[in-house]
Amino acid sequence: MMDEAVLRRRALFCTVGVAVLFVAACSDRPEWIVVPQEQPAATRTLLLLTGPSTGAYAPLGRALADAYNRRLPRLHVTAQSPEGPRGAGENAQAVEDGKADLGFSRADLAFQAFRRSGGGASHLRSIAVLYTNAVHVLVRRGSGIKRGEDMRGRRVQVTEDAAGGPLARFVLEAYGLTLDDVQSVDNPRNAVARLKSGELDVRVFASAYPLPGIDDVSESSAIKLLSLAPDVVERLRSRFSFFKPTVIPRGTYRGQTADVQTVGIDGLLLCRDTMPEDLVYELTRGLFEAIHDESPAQNFTRLINTSNAPATPVPLHPGAARYYRERDLFR
Repeated sequence: MMDEAVLRRRALFCTVGVAVLFVAACSDRPEWIVVPQEQPAATRTLLLLTGPSTGAYAPLGRALADAYNRRLPRLHVTAQSPEGPRGAGENAQAVEDGKADLGFSRADLAFQAFRRSGGGASHLRSIAVLYTNAVHVLVRRGSGIKRGEDMRGRRVQVTEDAAGGPLARFVLEAYGLTLDDVQSVDNPRNAVARLKSGELDVRVFASAYPLPGIDDVSESSAIKLLSLAPDVVERLRSRFSFFKPTVIPRGTYRGQTADVQTVGIDGLLLCRDTMPEDLVYELTRGLFEAIHDESPAQNFTRLINTSNAPATPVPLHPGAARYYRERDLFR
């Protein structure tokens, strides 16, 4: 004889079975049947720090954020340009400090931030090498400067901080000059305009090219680009591993009739080590899928060499490293 508990379970099973058959047989769903609704996927917001609106990082950042938002519906990425004249120089430290999720930075500045934060104890990680920022030595045409040594005694913009780093000082030292040999100008605002107006003689900076703020370097223009001497290029490379020989091809800027020989510094896309591996994997994949998109950043994405993407001085995030391993991009 069955016990009372078994009988209750059988009765319940039969009742549920009848209810299921009844629902399946009805063409119109009864109002008392509650159908669970699919919950929308959670959206994660990310802040991407780019660069000033007049530079290369700003349009690239906007295009990349748009690409991520199209390809990864569970993400909402906002591209933000830094306020003030400090450019993208502080982005690496902002990512290190947790003030941003992603950021563009130069390899030299990112490595300095990584080292300042204790190296192995740093939260800073790389997703990819983007492209090489060419060092531009922009000179006032009426200054009489025809070669680097002629900068002695001239007004040289020097920005010894996180925004510009000691780049101008490095170039001066490669020519055998020190900051005491020039008139140092610390104000980084409106440098091209001040060159044209005669308030400044030399501006040294690194950027993708063409930089929108430089409209003309022809003989009739008030400014020109200076090539670095071969021995200066070698001196910079032997002293600092992040420099590489770079050419700004003729025709890059209006009136530029010859190649400009210089050095370059890689630009990086950075994140924090606390970001989940799967998320960084998707961000890395999304970056390289977006490279050939038609966008305002097309002039700059054309400079990205995917084979160089893992070659970063800051450790790769495991999610990015997995993407490169799967595509055999490690050398």
